[in-house]
Amino acid sequence: MMTEQGDSYFNPANNTRLVFTELPKDNGGVRLVMDWFAGPGETLPNTRHYHAGPADFASERFDLLAGSAVYWIGDTELRANAPHSFDIPCNTVHVHPRNIGSGEMHVRQTVTTPQPDLHNLQRAQHFFETLVALGQQGKTDRECNFTNRLQSALTVKETLLDPTWLADQPQALQRASLGLAATLALTLGYKARHQPAKEQAAAQTP
Repeated sequence: MMTEQGDSYFNPANNTRLVFTELPKDNGGVRLVMDWFAGPGETLPNTRHYHAGPADFASERFDLLAGSAVYWIGDTELRANAPHSFDIPCNTVHVHPRNIGSGEMHVRQTVTTPQPDLHNLQRAQHFFETLVALGQQGKTDRECNFTNRLQSALTVKETLLDPTWLADQPQALQRASLGLAATLALTLGYKARHQPAKEQAAAQTP
């Protein structure tokens, strides 16, 4: 079943809830908007990475709507309490927010592209769907990493790679190494994408 606007998914691997607030299929491929709700100590996907693109364009925006967070831009650690917002320019290494408070952290993440780009924004959506789906199956860890390296290579290559890149490896090396591992994963029957189970709406009281 496809994700629709407002669908909510819970990831028991790290006690986070992901709500797809706005989908690229509904706005002409302009943006992907997600609301994250994370318990104390938990994190959004936190691998160091960057998004290739024009230097004067912000590819991501984070709005901290509740709680306290730590995040990284380049090698700088930053801490903030809600309300707080920050942008991530293209080609800037960063790490997504982690909850450092005693209550729930609520972060709205908006992903955009320099021009309408339904294809790549939907690829990003499929990455987050797969991350939660495999978390529901016990196949990710608390830090939002896939526990199987072949699955990780296949999903990252098919849903993120170019314009998204890991921070600490040359692009050519990433393309080659992930490509080889992804080919092996496909040969062994792995799937790049997985659809998570939705949270059920609360029953209405008569």
